[in-house]
Amino acid sequence: MNSIAIVASWTISKVGDKFYLPSTHYVYLRYISEHFKKVYLVATRARKDVMNNNTELNLSNVEYIPLPYVGSYLKSLTKFYAWYHALKFIKDKSDVVYCRVPDPFSWMSTLLFQKKTIMHFVGDTIDATKNNEKWSSLKKIVMIAGYLPEYALTLLAAHHSKVYTNGEHLVQKLSKYGIKATAVISSTVSEISLVTPNAFKLHFQLRLIYIGYIRYAKGVNTLMELWIKLKLEYPDFKFEVIGNGEMFADVQKFVVDNNLINNVILHGHVDNRNKINQLLRASDLFVFPSLSEGSPRVVIEAMAQGTPVISTPVGSLPTTFVEGETIRFFDYHDVDRAFKIIKEFVDNPEPFIFQRDKAYELVKNNYTIEAFLGKIFAH
Repeated sequence: MNSIAIVASWTISKVGDKFYLPSTHYVYLRYISEHFKKVYLVATRARKDVMNNNTELNLSNVEYIPLPYVGSYLKSLTKFYAWYHALKFIKDKSDVVYCRVPDPFSWMSTLLFQKKTIMHFVGDTIDATKNNEKWSSLKKIVMIAGYLPEYALTLLAAHHSKVYTNGEHLVQKLSKYGIKATAVISSTVSEISLVTPNAFKLHFQLRLIYIGYIRYAKGVNTLMELWIKLKLEYPDFKFEVIGNGEMFADVQKFVVDNNLINNVILHGHVDNRNKINQLLRASDLFVFPSLSEGSPRVVIEAMAQGTPVISTPVGSLPTTFVEGETIRFFDYHDVDRAFKIIKEFVDNPEPFIFQRDKAYELVKNNYTIEAFLGKIFAH
């Protein structure tokens, strides 16, 4: 195959006559562009033409076909014809189409244009909706009911597509509908240099980190409760928070109201990979309290930088990593258990050094970007 279309809700910004995208997506796109002669990127434009991302889209064999910005699935319904015309444009130009689920209209290339399609299930909208603490039971029912027609079309398209999933748990779910899928582990890790974190030296300040969206489904409420407990036991602890989202203002207020300004550092969105890696390497533990995931890429990235991970047993993690060997698990909303694991680390870091080294070797040998994308785009 010489050409491929990538249909993804990757927000593209424009400044002057240049386009920019998040560094993570650029890494994926660069890999794909090296394996196909022509790449058509069908992706959404940013809400405003400002440079929210710092990586220029400068790949000579990539042609960008813009889709309008949509803030939600319901709003995407009003833009049906934008997707239709974009996919019709690349219908005869691309040999294969790659689309992501649950991005809008991921079924369209298969069902309307009969294109050879790679469908990549990166998450589970229904599961995420059920675990949204902010929404009432009634709203969850309404949201799931509204999504079911799209989900039904997606499952129908999957029966006629090559299907990959972020994690074995989604393979099992799709198998109930008679869909054969292959599990992959999402990764941006290419070259790994293991740097021993400061915490394993003579170092007296507890340093923790979280990377991800600041929203209910990511377990941010759990983090806030954890900060209170940490403040009582370790008054000078530091907790780096990288990410943005619907709860960011609430978290800012919580930090101020609870006198945590000197403890919790809210970085917002960071697109500089070097800065993120530096913060990971300077941290003792990566804390991941999420309620709904596919294959959490940030966990792989933390392990690649030599940062031990404590996490909820979310998404693909329980089938990818071994409790007590390459990861430590705590249950959803279980602040006491998360705190207990952190205290174990402070009292005796040796088991976590073992965990760090085992996790690093596992990622290096199995979960690089080459292993991840090579599996999906091998041709």
